[in-house]
Amino acid sequence: MNPNNFKVFTLDVGILAAMAGIPPKSLVQGAHLFNEYKGAFVENYVAQQLKSDKKIDLYYWTSKGKRAELDFLCEIQGSIHPLEAKADISPKSKSLLSYDTQFNPPVLFRTTLLNLKKDGKICNIPLYAVHNFPEIMDDYDR
Repeated sequence: MNPNNFKVFTLDVGILAAMAGIPPKSLVQGAHLFNEYKGAFVENYVAQQLKSDKKIDLYYWTSKGKRAELDFLCEIQGSIHPLEAKADISPKSKSLLSYDTQFNPPVLFRTTLLNLKKDGKICNIPLYAVHNFPEIMDDYDR
């Protein structure tokens, strides 16, 4: 762990939008301005849910050469669980697969706008259900 590498999240995505000077109308209408920042909003939302609701310590991972970056590594009951947060409905998981190649965890988690779905090692968690992240892991193992 390198304490010089960190991400900063706000307590609320509304605060993030206000700090970035993004008008509420842009967020509701999906204007171009929101499209530029949607990855940041999704990451912030996931961090907000996991930290404030579940009290999970959050870390992130970058590959050597910084070609891949995984949004969250969550330590739960002594195990590390990778979680990638995506804003799209057709997610590509290059960073998640890069992490898998290097560390080979039993399950890879991704949160998107898609429904709950298992695809090989990847478990997709809908954004609206990310607050159930630790419990969904138990269901995935069944």
